[in-house]
Amino acid sequence: MNPGMPAVGAGGFPRAPAQAQAPPPAQPPAQNPRLPQDGIARNPLPAAPENAPAPAPSTDPLIPLTIIDAPTQRFYACAIWVALLGWRFYDWIQILEGNGGSFYFFCKWILVDFVFFFSLPSLRIPWLELSAPTVSTLFFIHLVFNWLLMFNIPVPWQGWLLGLAKVFYDKELAISEHNVKVSSILHNSSLIMGKQIINILPEGSALLNPEKHPYCLGQGQNVASVPIYFNATVPVEVELLRFDLEADSHEVVKLSRKEIREISKQSARSVEDGNLGIYRYNIAVKKPGVYQLNKVLDEYKLEVQRISEPTFVVPCPRARVRTAQSAKCLGDLSDLSLDVYGTPPLKIVYSRTINGKDHSFHFQSLQPDGFSSPLLGPQRSSSVLFPEDEDYSWARSQTVEVGLNESMTAAGEWQYSIDEVHDIFGNVIQYPQPEEPDAKPKPKHLYQNFIVRERPRATIVGCNPHNPLKVAKGKTTRLPIKIGRPGRTPEGVSHILTWQFSPIDTLTKSGDHGDVIEYGSFTAKNVNDQPSITAPGLYTLKSVSCDSCEGEIEEPSSCLLLNPLEPTLTIQSEEIPDKCAGNSIGLRVNLDMIGTPPFRIGYTVSSDTEPGRKETIEIRGLRQQIDLLPRSAGRYQYRFRRLEDAIYSVPLPLSDEYYLEQNVKPPATAYFTKGPSTINACLEQQVNLDVNLLGDGPFTLEWEMVHEGKRKSEKATGITSNVFTIETSRLSAGGEYTLALKSIQDKTGCRIFLKEEMKISVRRQQPRAAFGAIDGKRTTTIVEATEVKLPLKLSGVSGDGPYIVGYRNLNSSDPDRRDRQVRTAMSSNDFIPAKEQGIYEIIDVRDERCRGIINPQTSTFEVKWFPRPELTFSPSDAIQPTESNHKFIKKDVCEGDVDGFEVALQGSPPYHVEYEIKHKPKTGSVSVARKEFDAALGKAAIPLDTAKAGLYSYTFSSLSDNLYNDKQRSAPLTLEQTVNAKPSASFVKPGQTFKMCMSDDDQKESIPIKLEGKAPFYVEVEIKHHAGNLPEVFRIPNIQTNNYGIQVPRQYLKLGGQQIRIRKVRDDRGCQSKMDTGGAVVHIQLYEAPAIYPLEQRSDYCVGERIAYTLSGTPPFEVHYDFAGKQMKAKSQTTNFRRIAESPGDFTITSISDKGSECRAAVNLSKTIHPMPSVKISKGRVIQVDIHEGSEVEILFEFWGTPPFEFTYTRSTNARKGQKSQVLETRHDISYEHSKVITASLEGTYEVVAIKDQHCAFSTMGSESRDKGQKSLKY
Repeated sequence: MNPGMPAVGAGGFPRAPAQAQAPPPAQPPAQNPRLPQDGIARNPLPAAPENAPAPAPSTDPLIPLTIIDAPTQRFYACAIWVALLGWRFYDWIQILEGNGGSFYFFCKWILVDFVFFFSLPSLRIPWLELSAPTVSTLFFIHLVFNWLLMFNIPVPWQGWLLGLAKVFYDKELAISEHNVKVSSILHNSSLIMGKQIINILPEGSALLNPEKHPYCLGQGQNVASVPIYFNATVPVEVELLRFDLEADSHEVVKLSRKEIREISKQSARSVEDGNLGIYRYNIAVKKPGVYQLNKVLDEYKLEVQRISEPTFVVPCPRARVRTAQSAKCLGDLSDLSLDVYGTPPLKIVYSRTINGKDHSFHFQSLQPDGFSSPLLGPQRSSSVLFPEDEDYSWARSQTVEVGLNESMTAAGEWQYSIDEVHDIFGNVIQYPQPEEPDAKPKPKHLYQNFIVRERPRATIVGCNPHNPLKVAKGKTTRLPIKIGRPGRTPEGVSHILTWQFSPIDTLTKSGDHGDVIEYGSFTAKNVNDQPSITAPGLYTLKSVSCDSCEGEIEEPSSCLLLNPLEPTLTIQSEEIPDKCAGNSIGLRVNLDMIGTPPFRIGYTVSSDTEPGRKETIEIRGLRQQIDLLPRSAGRYQYRFRRLEDAIYSVPLPLSDEYYLEQNVKPPATAYFTKGPSTINACLEQQVNLDVNLLGDGPFTLEWEMVHEGKRKSEKATGITSNVFTIETSRLSAGGEYTLALKSIQDKTGCRIFLKEEMKISVRRQQPRAAFGAIDGKRTTTIVEATEVKLPLKLSGVSGDGPYIVGYRNLNSSDPDRRDRQVRTAMSSNDFIPAKEQGIYEIIDVRDERCRGIINPQTSTFEVKWFPRPELTFSPSDAIQPTESNHKFIKKDVCEGDVDGFEVALQGSPPYHVEYEIKHKPKTGSVSVARKEFDAALGKAAIPLDTAKAGLYSYTFSSLSDNLYNDKQRSAPLTLEQTVNAKPSASFVKPGQTFKMCMSDDDQKESIPIKLEGKAPFYVEVEIKHHAGNLPEVFRIPNIQTNNYGIQVPRQYLKLGGQQIRIRKVRDDRGCQSKMDTGGAVVHIQLYEAPAIYPLEQRSDYCVGERIAYTLSGTPPFEVHYDFAGKQMKAKSQTTNFRRIAESPGDFTITSISDKGSECRAAVNLSKTIHPMPSVKISKGRVIQVDIHEGSEVEILFEFWGTPPFEFTYTRSTNARKGQKSQVLETRHDISYEHSKVITASLEGTYEVVAIKDQHCAFSTMGSESRDKGQKSLKY
């Protein structure tokens, strides 16, 4: 297929105007969607949320979306609600069958709705996050809905709701005890069968293109299929009249015999399909023009009525782009033209794509100047028009030029593309789009591409007339031009630069260009390429261009280039003399420079003792003074080699002007050998310090010792070595000492003042160690085996240690602990850990340098232990000791009695006691339990366990108090007690119900019970009536056996139900048990015989009606009845008994019994069930008869049932495709026989809608008799 071919519909021609011009979904006009080749509209992509605010964080669902997604969760929630609604309707139908209300169902559905609606928000399902007011409103609506349903309150929509419920559940129990579908009985389609359809044959007609579809030829569409509709006729000749739009001539087109035969076959197929003689045939049109039906003859050579307006088949519209220059600069006009060809007025849709972003536009009403069309005026009449009566020149295709001349304001790739062309008839030509799947490339004449380039910009950076460029004379530099663009600047694109130049000596006084102006140009290969300049003067940028796009010159655009003078250096020097000896100790040099700062001066230094070395001086200004002071004596030469400024670097000549020489002899000096700045010393300690001496010996050295404002000077003479050691006297006082060197003198005799000094720090006292006090005493009492920290006080100690303390325990049981032990203390306040009792003594103390002293009065500390706790039983008559020293016996008690004893405690309260309870029952295994309690006083009461019978042993194995918690004791203490079991009485079969009839006066039953304990027993029995009276007590004394049968006297029983419960039992030991109120019980029911009563007194019923009775007694009931010669049994869980009559026969209830009393009552209730009447029209078939107007047809009615028959039938319009049949008339008639014939001559469908015989009636006109019986039909 040609890539430029338009997409056409499945019918072989472009789509109708209704389809082509259908408005798209609501969206901005510039976003009109385009249909692809397959004709399927696709939704456009949603707009990007560029400025949309960030969504607020939402809470995640309770069930993660990774497990069940949000739509599935919503589906499950709605499905649960629908299931609950169905269940609710099922309960409502049960209530309707009972003809009453149910408070139980009402409360049940309130609870179910409450749980569902108030649990739904906690699941946090998306789109189902209901607010609290919404949930409350929904719950209230369902509460009212439950009240209306469960109490069977009549409302207007109750019948509709019941009908809706019956759609899903429409089954009831029939007399045969099977579930039957009620609708299949009440709406039995076999009762009324058959239809008679009478058709009045119409006159024939033909219609060309009734839907007024547009057609076009060309653009790949060579044939147009134009439909002709025929009604009730088979043509033998068809002629079309064609008007040629180009030649303004007429032509008659006659269908061939082959086409006529195809029309006949199409007519036969339409009859078989039941289309009532209406059919369609498509004519293939290959030439453009205006077509109308000219003549149509039927098989009788009679002209068939034809209704036809002109059908226009025109050339398909098309468009093309006139080729234009593809290279553009930013801000240029597009200067583009489109040629549109077709029947005006035309519409063209084109897209403009800028850097991949698509923008759609369209032009409407494209027509030549002075053009007019009747289609643009009022709507034409639908009467028959002939070509000779009309001028169709306006329908001739024409070419219209469309100019697109818009400013290109964005740089990048532009494309104008033609997407659609429309003509006035609605013919649409769509061209393929690149984004469509399997799309072919669009032809070149349908689009135009442009490359829009940014205009370059140029400026000078880092240079202007006030901040000129400075370079050495004759040197070349780069003109600092910066090239850029508003967007991203491509690096590999060349630019052409032009500038003006004026020499430095031709500039005006204001610094501008003078009379001499030269022009220069340069082609920059990339944006970083800059032109080279040498001549001094003013340079000004004039233009910049790139790819034929002129750019913009930004300020600053001028640069001044200067050639400064070369730098010069002038040197002046003088000697620096020694004030004592007069010798030279160095040179003072003055440096004067001319040039462009900063300066760098390089020189070399050489002497007799060392080779030449290079030195450099950096000078910011034009003058500088420096001092050349060597440390060692000798002859020094200075040669200045090079001078550099900001522009030049020049060598200095090897002349005496840049040469200096001096003979240096420095004075004597002395200094301490390197070491710590401060020396630490102890009291009474001497300190030695080494001093280095420089000069010509022998030396005389003076120094002084400074301490607390006092100075002591010392002197040493005749020192011949270069190192001298100063030894101080014993430092007997603590504090800060300063040893300072005062002066030195060598053989020259010059005394040189010195500044060297050294600090000596001497401790003011010796370290001391002593025990500190705890609560003001050097003695303490602790718990056995615990550790106590004996405080240490270390005085006279500076710093943070470590300090070593020697100590011992004078009373230790371990000989090693009585010897010396060592404690390393890290601070002045430390401790000695102690666990044993005894007297601890400090022996000695020292730090890392000095030994200390001990004070004998504070050198000892005593440690003692607290006594351990004890437990004993308090004296009591109920507790007796045994032969064992640690075992006691307590008096026996009954099971459940309250008992206890006291214990006496000694120690430091509070106490914590742990004991063990061992229970040994008469049968079974021994159980052991461990308990504990806390006591704040010296006595504690302990309750005894009497919950179960058996031998109890209480063994106290652990005791701790406020001080001791190690659970140690010498031997356990035991107390034993025997607990006797309580007697018990229970029913052999608890919960059993004993049933009695009211008439059985002699019937007596015993209630068996079982007793445990020591006989004889005493039992109390409680009898409580369901009527709500106070319970009565029946006492039974002196029961000698463990199995007994209770006989309740009749005076204690009443009609209905009563509950029997054992209240109390006592045995011979005096132990008794009271039974719980909610304990085991038995029931006695005293019944009367059940009864049954019919709800209606009539004896005749129809099939489909319900036979209902009310029951008296205790549900469930069993009803025995005879039907159709068979004996049957039915059960009813309520007091209502209802069955639907599914078939005719005699129905007789013979007896009834209820489950509660098991009493059966004989009855005799009979009903007669009659069959439903039925009718057939036309032997029960659907017969269709075609007659001409004025003819008649006989209609046969046949009846089954008991005469006389009353029936109603209707005449309706014959059904048409897409149309609903309507009732035209309704008639009523009576037949005393089983058949009847009537005649009809009017067109329509005849059918029976109601039938009635002597007993029953049936109707299809409504559902009014569904629940009221078939006899409710009235005429």
